[in-house]
Amino acid sequence: LKCLMLTSCVAAFGKAVHALSRVGDELWLDPKVKGLALRSVNSAHSAYACFLFSPLFFKNYNLRPATEHGAETVKCKLAMKCVLPLFRCLNSIERNVEQCQISVGSPDDQVMIQFFCRHGRKH
Repeated sequence: LKCLMLTSCVAAFGKAVHALSRVGDELWLDPKVKGLALRSVNSAHSAYACFLFSPLFFKNYNLRPATEHGAETVKCKLAMKCVLPLFRCLNSIERNVEQCQISVGSPDDQVMIQFFCRHGRKH
């Protein structure tokens, strides 16, 4: 998966991550043809929450060609303590971030979240 969000979408995505952090300590990224699902479940498995971001939410949403032909999609489990700080300052994101790119399932089986800021800075 490779998807690109603009400023206003990054803020909404960050709010979803914050909401899911109240449910559980893990964030599941589940890229699908219907969109990117963010999921969380608490440790007792008694509470569950999911946000599904349609491909129309993103400026660019691209699944790998193999997934479009029926192959298994990649599901990623991330520690919330690693993801949450990236979206902690939503006011700063709205002022400084122009785009955010999320890549899942790159050659090293990693998740990469890149923020492209004003004045050409990348974080």
